[in-house]
Amino acid sequence: MSPELCQLLAYWHDLGGADALPERSQLDLRRLTTILPWMFILEMGADGSLRYRLAGSSLEEGVGCGMAGKTYADIFSDHEQASVMEELYATSLVQGSGLVRTGSFSLEQDETFDLEVLALPFSDTRAMAGTVLVGVVRPFDMLNQEFSDHWGRFQHDLTTLMVVPSPRVLSREQLSDRVNAMLELIGVELRALDVPKVLALYRSGANKLPGQEIPSFDLDRLSGQQGHTLN
Repeated sequence: MSPELCQLLAYWHDLGGADALPERSQLDLRRLTTILPWMFILEMGADGSLRYRLAGSSLEEGVGCGMAGKTYADIFSDHEQASVMEELYATSLVQGSGLVRTGSFSLEQDETFDLEVLALPFSDTRAMAGTVLVGVVRPFDMLNQEFSDHWGRFQHDLTTLMVVPSPRVLSREQLSDRVNAMLELIGVELRALDVPKVLALYRSGANKLPGQEIPSFDLDRLSGQQGHTLN
């Protein structure tokens, strides 16, 4: 994964995320200032919608609008894959499990960027479902100093999708028929992120090697182990 995603993963892991959900009150954004422009916080509303409570300045510049206070659907759910991704995030939030997704995306027809997004659960008793997702997006070189609104032009293609055991595990059985059908249609297998291996590569600097696949394993290894951790 990109160093930005690894930095958030390492921070969350150091807070004990592999064994129990860290409290949102433990989240100190001053420790994450270098990636803050690319971070976001998603919270579930009373109507079940996902709402951005925080969105970094670089994300808002890329999209061309303020994201804080808006729902995920307001910004992204104008095509099928984005709608499915919203449902995946909602299920992940309710289950208290993290997600990593990779692929590509475009905000303009003639410009495509690599996409990597990590979303990790933090416990918050004030929020619906008692959990929020704190995430970061791999930086992309999208200059939009005029703050041109790209609403309705966001398209993305999903390549990989991985659960982050947190310590709860999102399983295929917890996904709707619609989501499972879409993943099968586009040929994406839900796998589990190998957190210790990812962090070991990150701390050794080996994660920067080009063309290296993100370490993961078959989700069946975690089947029936709701409290399972990888440590």
